[in-house]
Amino acid sequence: MINELYQLSTTLSKMAIVGEQWHREYKLIPNIKENAPCVRIVLLGDKVSRLDSVNADLGHELRKYGNNQGTFPAMNLAPLYRITDAERAQKISQLLKADSNEIDIQQIKKWCDCSNWGAKFSRKYKNSMQKIPEKLQQMLQGEAVYEPALHLIRAARPFVEPEALHAELERVAFDALERREKEDIVLALQILFYIGKGEKSPEDDYGSLSVILDCNELEDDGVSSATKEFTKGLNYALLKADATEKGRAKANEQDAFGVMFAPLEEPMPTVKLAGGFEVSLRTMFKGQPCQSRYGRFENATYPIAPEVRSGIQAALTWLSSAKMKNKTWVNTDKNEILFAYPSHLIENLPSFTAFFKVTDKGEQKSRFESEAKAFSEYLTKTKTVDPENYPENIQIFILRKLDKARTKVIYTHCAAVDDIVQNSTEWQRASKNLPEFSIRFLWTPFPLGVADILNRSWKQDGTQATDKFKPVPVYHGMELLFGVPKPVLEKDLHFMIEHCTNMALYAGGILNSVIQYNAANAFIPKLQDALVMIGMILYWLGSRKEDYMNEYPYLLGQILKVSDSLHELYCYEVRDGQIPPQLVGSSMYVAASELPAQTLAQLATRMIPYITWAKANREACIIRKLKNRQDEEAKYFGPSAGYLLYVYEQIAGALLSVLKDKQRFNDYEKAQMFIGYLAALPKKEKVN
Repeated sequence: MINELYQLSTTLSKMAIVGEQWHREYKLIPNIKENAPCVRIVLLGDKVSRLDSVNADLGHELRKYGNNQGTFPAMNLAPLYRITDAERAQKISQLLKADSNEIDIQQIKKWCDCSNWGAKFSRKYKNSMQKIPEKLQQMLQGEAVYEPALHLIRAARPFVEPEALHAELERVAFDALERREKEDIVLALQILFYIGKGEKSPEDDYGSLSVILDCNELEDDGVSSATKEFTKGLNYALLKADATEKGRAKANEQDAFGVMFAPLEEPMPTVKLAGGFEVSLRTMFKGQPCQSRYGRFENATYPIAPEVRSGIQAALTWLSSAKMKNKTWVNTDKNEILFAYPSHLIENLPSFTAFFKVTDKGEQKSRFESEAKAFSEYLTKTKTVDPENYPENIQIFILRKLDKARTKVIYTHCAAVDDIVQNSTEWQRASKNLPEFSIRFLWTPFPLGVADILNRSWKQDGTQATDKFKPVPVYHGMELLFGVPKPVLEKDLHFMIEHCTNMALYAGGILNSVIQYNAANAFIPKLQDALVMIGMILYWLGSRKEDYMNEYPYLLGQILKVSDSLHELYCYEVRDGQIPPQLVGSSMYVAASELPAQTLAQLATRMIPYITWAKANREACIIRKLKNRQDEEAKYFGPSAGYLLYVYEQIAGALLSVLKDKQRFNDYEKAQMFIGYLAALPKKEKVN
């Protein structure tokens, strides 16, 4: 990832596109939620002037300086009192959820009998209110001075001892309760009480309350600590102080990119991605055995100069910003993000992720065909109108958050744009490697949707067996787009065949039945996905529909299908519509895939009474009453017995010419039989 981002940072610099750089220890405050507010504490002298909640949107812009031991001016405090009594906890929860503003303040005061600010919390409090401010004061000197931050540090001095702030927060919280406004009540209760876990030690179980310190004077000057202006001003000063400090050291080493620098021992910068998680540009712990191999540890294993670090951080910040969503990045899963960007940047970038993943566009979802066409047209136009900015290639990588501390690049690929256009065209051709179906629309899947299709397994009732087991990674569709070896494709085909056996039994009951067919069945889109995926894999393995539609497995599937239809029609006419749970073709589907020749012989025997009846009743057909588009009742006529008999004879004749003494079908042949069983029957004139 570092190499790719270094190239991007160089490109951004050439294009004068400035990405935001943030001091490595100046990090975003926690996300603000309804049950996890950020409280702004406004100080005035030795008093707390007022308390209010920070807007959630503004919270995405605010930061705090420090480390895990303490931060400033935003920090994690704890609610003032700990509640473990179940009855009290229930009443507090009810007050938080109730719409009423009726409260018993005297009762609430009685609940304030167990302070939540113990010795362990107090040590962390002292770090935030004393050690971190002292460190900031030392840094914000000379050219790096930032007076609003220094003023706030001075304003916080009366509250260095936790008891002072504890008392003031309690006073102002009860003042808020006295106002009996719902918003004030909720905020006051969140400040006052933490519902503790009775089995845990109070020293360790004190919860968290996100706060940011502010003061009246900063508000009056328009630089409240809870503003973008203050945040950016302090960040600029911190970066200036950092640069001044590093400038004093002698640059006597060369980093991985040929830049001279002075050795430094500090973690790489982190970036909070708009996609939902924070990532460190590189982490190497000296305890890992791999580091001892060459006698170089942590920063020394991959030396990077400070200015290069800043450039890489700025590049990732720009690349992953909210405004670049669906342009240069898109979420592939809860803790995964795909990034894609061109070798040449322009001011108004088009989307470089649109043809990798489906996106909602109002009431409709995007289609791969239209997105691929739009991308191709953009490239053609750029090549003609602005050839200097024609991208030679597109860099793609996917980040996955493994745990709180680690993020991994799980996929990376640099693709020439011409190859992308060619591969997307071939991808669409592969998706058309199917015969006609009674299903009206078969769409081309997006690459990032392929893993979902491969991971689905089915029960015989058409429901998904599980959505927990996902052996195929999300990025596998990207691998397929750019090409994989034959063994990988064969493994994918095996996956599909294993998962689709039960699907075939249920799908046959829908697609091969006039009575059961329902285009609105929620199962059908999943069936469409499976059919297209199998057709695509066969295409890449060299099996084209023009060929396999004339081969033994496909024709065997077709004769099972027409057998279902004849059996259903027979039951409809002769047995007063009493249709068995399984028709003759579907009942023999599994056996046909394992013992095709033997099953075909059994099928011929089983079909004798239905064929005999069809010869004597060629005009018979199933009639259904359905609603048309105008919501009017209309009659739907299924295929006649004469037509089905004709098709049966035609398929049987075709089978004779390709019949093989095949003991078992391999995955290729099972896939062809699956398609044949569900594909539409040949379009021929009905024969009476």
